[in-house]
Amino acid sequence: MGNGDGRTQRLQAAQEVARIAGKLLANRPDQGLQTATKGRNDFVTVMDVQSEKLIKEYLHQRFPEDNFLGEEMGFEKYGDGGTWIIDPIDGTTNYIHGLPGFTISIAYEEKRWNPVIGVVYDPTGDEMFAAQEGKGSYLNGKPISASTVGNPHETVIMISPPLRKMQRMDDYMRMLEVLSKDSGEMRDYGSAALHLSYIAAGRAEAFIEFNLGYHDIAAGVVILAEAGGKISPIDLGDLQDWTSNIIATNDVLHSWFTRQIQIPR
Repeated sequence: MGNGDGRTQRLQAAQEVARIAGKLLANRPDQGLQTATKGRNDFVTVMDVQSEKLIKEYLHQRFPEDNFLGEEMGFEKYGDGGTWIIDPIDGTTNYIHGLPGFTISIAYEEKRWNPVIGVVYDPTGDEMFAAQEGKGSYLNGKPISASTVGNPHETVIMISPPLRKMQRMDDYMRMLEVLSKDSGEMRDYGSAALHLSYIAAGRAEAFIEFNLGYHDIAAGVVILAEAGGKISPIDLGDLQDWTSNIIATNDVLHSWFTRQIQIPR
């Protein structure tokens, strides 16, 4: 399970099924896309469920001993293998509205909270971000790396409002005020997995968001780390196994960003 060949096989399989799921999503119905709400600004579609089912069945057939943690189906144990972490559509709101920026995110871990494989596929742009621990990060098969921008005024920052956790809105507004004065442009593409991948590809320098799920970021964490980027908790003292409130950067500016936005606990 933990050998290099096993990881390489899983990385290849994850990319294969991400493309298959991407084709499924591209053929979405133009009318009557059924949605249900999981909470404020948190939607699930029929296609979320179909995409996750497709991904799980494909990987289970290839690696029957592996387990699954899916956004829609939860944890499913099959054997003594590692665990796949699946977000079948990250950016569901974009998908519902026919906007670009939704992705398929697939990660694999051998130890809990330590993903070693990450695949993020953007079907709209046909961009496949992929990484394996110790093997670097790639976009459509070509190596990528985080930017070397060191001037805060030259940065692109991706920052998303905490619509699922409104009690953090004051913190969010304070960060916006601070960053607006001393840094560059701001964007929100609607997918945490895509945001992390964009930093890995050198397209942006920072990403900040509260209340993310593990499935939102597991694949992007590997892709960004292998591209030379860095992630920290927004809240100082947040030392749990993984954090749902993150600041991710190109590493060159990590200390600058964390000084600007980190919040004491």
